[in-house]
Amino acid sequence: MSVKLMAKAWEMDLSQGEKLVLLALCDHANDDGVCYPSQEYLAQKCSMSPRSLIDQINKLKKYGILTTERRQKSGGRQANLYVINLDNFSQSANSAPANSACENSAHAEFAPTNVQITAELPANFALSFKEEPSKNHQLEPSIIGTGVADAPTVPSEQVKKSKQANPDNVACWESYARAYRDRYGVLPAANQKTRGQVATLVRYVGKEVAPSLAEYFVSHNDSWFVKSRHGFGCLLQNYQQVLTDMHRGEQMTQINAVKPSVKDVPHHTEGGRLSW
Repeated sequence: MSVKLMAKAWEMDLSQGEKLVLLALCDHANDDGVCYPSQEYLAQKCSMSPRSLIDQINKLKKYGILTTERRQKSGGRQANLYVINLDNFSQSANSAPANSACENSAHAEFAPTNVQITAELPANFALSFKEEPSKNHQLEPSIIGTGVADAPTVPSEQVKKSKQANPDNVACWESYARAYRDRYGVLPAANQKTRGQVATLVRYVGKEVAPSLAEYFVSHNDSWFVKSRHGFGCLLQNYQQVLTDMHRGEQMTQINAVKPSVKDVPHHTEGGRLSW
């Protein structure tokens, strides 16, 4: 590694890609500027494709600060020999072809519209060695637009209506909450989960039955209901049992469940079909 060459390369007015390749070569060169790293290794070290590496090397050769020599050995080709001469840079910059600007202008003329040209210009392209700040000539976002139509404005009345709770669900919950407070002295937890459970129960049994069923459930002394503190989820899981007990005016116990009463036996009609 030649520290002397690297220090001088840092001060040179080159593009990013050109300077990166030059620094990589100086990192392998001796103080005489001689090195022979492979192109594959240089491309990997500079994080660029082999094609881009070759382009940058050709630019450095055009400026006169780099020369290459093919090396051949019996049995195959070896990596090129590179000789770095940074003192030639100012001389080659002043002797650049006068038509280089015209050539670049011709390429730009046939470039696709609204496409930013990413090819880097040589340092001697402009009158000054200082590169102009890159400018993005693409259209501003405000001009291009997103290409997606704006979402339609929702009337405020419609938004307000969508946020209002279903009155049937509210009536069911209030009946349940009052009965729960009377039994346990506290109000039940109201959250998104319980609201969904209430809406499901109203859909299952109907808005006319749901409030009275929820109130009756809190008074039910089934051991499982009491153990679960009459949670609304328990009612939803056993709504058919609670509904039956409410309509019959009795609560099913283990003794009653052993032997059904006479009224539990379905009645038959003529033809042997059950009447429901």
